[in-house]
Amino acid sequence: MSLMTSLFNVLALLYVGRAVQLLVRVTRDWSAIRQEPLTWDKQRLAEQAAFFLGVPPAVFVHELAHALAVWGFGGQVVEFGYRVFWGYVVPQGTFTSAQNWIIAVAGTLGSLGFGAAVWLLLRRHSSRTLQYFGLRTFRFQIYFALLYYPIFTLFLPVGDWRTIYNFNATPVLSAGTAAVHALFLLLFWMADRRGAFEMVAFESTADQAAYETNQTLASMGNPQARFAVISALWAGGARREARRALDSYLADHPQAAEGYLMRAVQVGGGTTHVGKEAYEAAGRALELGLHNPDQQALARQLRAYFHLERGDGAAAGLELDAALTRSASYDPGQIAPIQQAELHKLRSQAYRRQGQYEAAYAEIETALRWAEEMSDEQLIQRYTAEKAIIEKHSDRVSPTMKQGDEKRARPLML
Repeated sequence: MSLMTSLFNVLALLYVGRAVQLLVRVTRDWSAIRQEPLTWDKQRLAEQAAFFLGVPPAVFVHELAHALAVWGFGGQVVEFGYRVFWGYVVPQGTFTSAQNWIIAVAGTLGSLGFGAAVWLLLRRHSSRTLQYFGLRTFRFQIYFALLYYPIFTLFLPVGDWRTIYNFNATPVLSAGTAAVHALFLLLFWMADRRGAFEMVAFESTADQAAYETNQTLASMGNPQARFAVISALWAGGARREARRALDSYLADHPQAAEGYLMRAVQVGGGTTHVGKEAYEAAGRALELGLHNPDQQALARQLRAYFHLERGDGAAAGLELDAALTRSASYDPGQIAPIQQAELHKLRSQAYRRQGQYEAAYAEIETALRWAEEMSDEQLIQRYTAEKAIIEKHSDRVSPTMKQGDEKRARPLML
């Protein structure tokens, strides 16, 4: 047994262990999994199932397709290896170069056919979770058969694609395959980019019902419902479809401030790693007029991130001052507590970048108070770490630490 085969067998054992765990969970929670709505947790479960539970039968079909081609040309299968996530077929017989090519390509066609069959079988199922499983299974088989496996073959001296692309033996078939292969990869990329393999997730059946209602209203030309659908797509994980829908929405409503804020969030990766496009989109949203305080604060927050990532604490501070200062048309007191906390944390960073450590300390203390009021342990940890950075940079010790130091330094009196 070769080293590579031994390694693959070990990986197969690990794979089987995870597959069994997943199968037990799916079996135990089958009724709940099938029920609506399709949640984030069910999406993740379906993604895992598409790999750990979808691959074993796909591998069997792949190898069976090789065997059928061998038998079809009058050959014999002297060994049929099946190791759950990988396999092989050892044929015996006299085959022409074209027949060897067909035997090799049969496995890929089997994988694609399996993925397509699962998708077609489940695409109209009453459970959206099973629909999603079918969709992701199809996507994975396309990805594996047309991208991963060919690349894998380039680095190891085994695999169907070495035979498929043997231009010396089958120049016409190999050239034709290359053209069709490239076309299918292009179509796959285009479909994936459009969100064809996505489905929106919901936290509750009420959210799903609201989404379906907004879809109906949007089809009747209601712009508010149309924007609500885009927001739901983005929040529900159908990110590519949301981007495409927003492009169309802004083309029809170029003065929509909320649309530009959504664009800023989409291209900015949420609220971190904000690039110039997101920065400008947030600025455009503010220019057009955002009426919701949380939206105004978010636009300022995104622009502040942009400056902080570039080390410009002063420019970030101006954005944050605007987000935290009351005006005739804006009341920061109406901002959600978690947004308040984050804005103060960011202003603390802006002050720290400018070397204004006392102001930075006061801001992080305010952010910590907000986090403690919300009992958000994750935020408390983040802000406490930021506070420690300020103390380190400024050689400042918090009053609590000072008292502790004094107690430790005080001599023991007997």
